[in-house]
Amino acid sequence: MKAATIDPQAGAHFIGKIFVTPHALDRAVEYFGVDRSKAPMFVMDMLRKATLISEHVVDEDGKPARMFAYQRTAFIVAPTEQTVLTLYPRHQAPESLRTPIDRIIQRAVSAAERKEKRETKRIKVRKAELSVERAQLDLRRAKSESDRVVAEMTARIGLIDAECAQLARELLEIQREKTNLMKGVVAYV
Repeated sequence: MKAATIDPQAGAHFIGKIFVTPHALDRAVEYFGVDRSKAPMFVMDMLRKATLISEHVVDEDGKPARMFAYQRTAFIVAPTEQTVLTLYPRHQAPESLRTPIDRIIQRAVSAAERKEKRETKRIKVRKAELSVERAQLDLRRAKSESDRVVAEMTARIGLIDAECAQLARELLEIQREKTNLMKGVVAYV
């Protein structure tokens, strides 16, 4: 999902100094294997690129905060200051969010597969028709003694070959379109 969809100002929330609590530094070391001395810069660099998810979230004790996210990492930031309270990776969404998204993805995948199957059949049928027509023209050309008929048949065969090449390009384009969609699905798996 594009960050701009949720937050048009993604990556522009933190310009000045960012403070990172010792707890957030401990989490960066624990979850991301960052050296403790490099943890503050690691957290600040990621937070500067983050997307605002919510202006108001609360922790287990009811303390308010803001939530940002970047590359499947959640940042809990103080409500008014630029202080990172904690951070943690999120690799799995809750079932209530994952189920409808999975359905949308499955529908898109199914539609792409149906389109590929339908278009593949259409192209194969057209290529078969062209193949039959080309064979008839080739036979007529071979039987003919007229130079004009041979030239006409050769020209028509050239057009058929060009159309077959165009159909092959169309099929490749449809397959590439589906492949690109499937690559996008990887982001949600």
